[in-house]
Amino acid sequence: MMPYNITVRNSGECFCVEPGESILNAAKRQGVTLPYGCDNGVCGACIYRLIEGRVEYPDGQPFALLDEDLEAGKGLCCVGQPGSDMLIELEYPDEDFEPWA
Repeated sequence: MMPYNITVRNSGECFCVEPGESILNAAKRQGVTLPYGCDNGVCGACIYRLIEGRVEYPDGQPFALLDEDLEAGKGLCCVGQPGSDMLIELEYPDEDFEPWA
């Protein structure tokens, strides 16, 4: 498996995700700020719209990602792993969520 590149349309930032790594963990590792709260698929703070590419959820569909979100091409950064290079657009790019402890 190879790393994939994620481009955030809102900011133009680009970062690399290693195999088996979540989008959020890769962003944090490289100093890219993405909104998040729970870091485990429950709150939905890290939701985005997938413009290009493919995302995978190795542990199954996250709780905060409803069927209508999936149909609308949305995903969660905290538990999603790329299946290709991706172009995403954050739903809440300017919100300052307080991460859950």
